[in-house]
Amino acid sequence: MKFNRIIMSTVALGAAVALTPTFVAAATVMKIGFVTINDGQHKSAKWIQKEVNKRTGGSIDVKVFPAAQLGKIPRQIEGVLLGTQEAFISPPGFFKGLNPAFAAPDAPGLFDSFAHQTNTLNHPDVREKFLNLATSKGVTGKYIVCAGASAFAMRNPVRSLSDAKGKKIRVLASPMEVAIMRELGAAGTPMPYSEVLPAIQRRVIDGASSAVVVMGPSKFYTAAKYLTPTHFTYIPTAMWTSAKWLAKLSQKQREILDQVGKEVTATANKWSEDDTKAWEKKWGDEGGTVIRLNEDERKTALAKLRPLENIFLKDPKIAPMYKLIKATAAKTRK
Repeated sequence: MKFNRIIMSTVALGAAVALTPTFVAAATVMKIGFVTINDGQHKSAKWIQKEVNKRTGGSIDVKVFPAAQLGKIPRQIEGVLLGTQEAFISPPGFFKGLNPAFAAPDAPGLFDSFAHQTNTLNHPDVREKFLNLATSKGVTGKYIVCAGASAFAMRNPVRSLSDAKGKKIRVLASPMEVAIMRELGAAGTPMPYSEVLPAIQRRVIDGASSAVVVMGPSKFYTAAKYLTPTHFTYIPTAMWTSAKWLAKLSQKQREILDQVGKEVTATANKWSEDDTKAWEKKWGDEGGTVIRLNEDERKTALAKLRPLENIFLKDPKIAPMYKLIKATAAKTRK
């Protein structure tokens, strides 16, 4: 009897093991970081989180970290390069240290609208070439979309572009952005983003040039009441993934990431457009003033700014990609 009980226990144990789900390996965590919050980047990250978790059956566990929870931009870029952070959403220009050609979309007048930039950068002639500009350095893009359009946030109103002359305006530390301000008669002043609002409050600078979807959530309207959309440039953003991390994934998992990146693009572009309109309205609701430039004046200024493309055309590291994007923009222009 004792022997029979042992046999029965063994059979029962075997059946229980057979019915227990088996896992080849623990889920790999995919941390997606970015420095903004409640914007198109955040919405895209949450959509990607839902779809990747579902399509991989949880074998990739996506976690979303907005508002610089994983560190400031340089730290997150370093994390992606080292493989300690799996993904980072940001404008490509922040990776120009790895490849200067990432700056190519930043020329004034290159794009006519949000959709025009998104369609151009996702055209088959451009998409894979651009997203893989730094793959050999350890970073691969998975989606790219227009995130916003340029605007001035100023302490004093800019009703005409002549009002910007002589003003100190914060820009990114790029020769193109500084040159745009110089052409407008303003002094482009690079500084870290976290220092911009305090600098406006202390009157160290007169304002900033960026996208309202960036400046609005940071409450720039509390110090720079006047918002003047210029749309001289359109600002792309992309999700950059760690090549070291990608190499550890299965072919199927990589294919899912590629597919999800392509699928989120059109919706993300709409989020960017909708968020821009919403933040322009909220700027006014919060006590600020939104000023629209005379369209003829804006177009005249844009015609004067377009020749600044020579900054890119004269740089052999940027020129090939810039020419490709410009030619493709002509094809996709409506």
